[in-house]
Amino acid sequence: MTLVLQSTEIWMLRCGDDAVRCVASPHPMGVEVCYLINRQPLISRVLPDWSDVVGVADAWRERLESQGWIPSAATRATVRH
Repeated sequence: MTLVLQSTEIWMLRCGDDAVRCVASPHPMGVEVCYLINRQPLISRVLPDWSDVVGVADAWRERLESQGWIPSAATRATVRH
């Protein structure tokens, strides 16, 4: 299992004045991935492994991009072991 030692922004998208971010944070049961719109949490899931987080984050991003959201200062998370 890969450990996330601090909160990590996976990506950020924009649509007009709105911003959505996907952030992964350490959690006692694995990694919590959270989807925030304008800094307000909307969806959160706890997953056992980093590979699961990447899949969920990618699915959320693809859905938003299909609805017109545009990458903005997007970053791909890097995990330190």
